[in-house]
Amino acid sequence: TFVLLQFWNLFNARVFGTSDSAFKGFSKSYGLLLVLLIILVGQIMIVQFGGKVFRTEPLEWQTWVAVFGLTSIVLWVGEIIRFFKRLKNK
Repeated sequence: TFVLLQFWNLFNARVFGTSDSAFKGFSKSYGLLLVLLIILVGQIMIVQFGGKVFRTEPLEWQTWVAVFGLTSIVLWVGEIIRFFKRLKNK
């Protein structure tokens, strides 16, 4: 949960101090895409296959969906705040 909270917060950090959407120019941010992919794949591998080494238990897919959905609120709150900033600046 904590890793995924930070995962979503990376989107907000990318546009920190601006009113731009976190998705503006996202597909051209190859370095960020690579980092996000490494974090996501690494976290899933650690949780699903880390076992005794990382003291983890594999999660069911429904739990993964719930964790992704609930932690993504960090991103959506940032998007809503920036949306209102854009409206205010027009």
